Amino acid sequence: AAATTCSSATSLSSTVEATTNDVTAAIEHPDFDIVETDHISEFGASAILYRHKKSGAELLSLSTDDDNKCFGITFRTPPQDSTGVPHILEHSVLCGSRKYTTKDPFVQLLQGSLQTFLNAFTYPDRTCYVVASQNTKDFYNLINVYADAVFHP
Repeated sequence: AAATTCSSATSLSSTVEATTNDVTAAIEHPDFDIVETDHISEFGASAILYRHKKSGAELLSLSTDDDNKCFGITFRTPPQDSTGVPHILEHSVLCGSRKYTTKDPFVQLLQGSLQTFLNAFTYPDRTCYVVASQNTKDFYNLINVYADAVFHP
């Protein structure tokens, strides 16, 4: 088996050897191109990298035997100075949205959800919004609230 390579800005390539029979079949969607598939043996995960045809946004799908379902949205947020604007925006984004007008949907999710993880992080060059749940209905609700918050704050 040969190690895979990738010409995408986001690479799935690892130092692990991958065989094509280890990769879960990629689900096709008319709005996305499949950039690369890989198997990450250290985690027992099948990885599929998609690119949205219109916007160029990349979507990484990881599939494992774990019951925990995880979802994250990450934006590049390189700061112009050291005033902390990306971190302030991270907190502001989670203070209601077009669909969820309550002042503290994040706090309500922490209290009333079956979430196993719910948080946001600001790194020096990116901001991440991450949710996880073992309950499928709850998981998709968390995604719905977070997606509305970050795309329609």
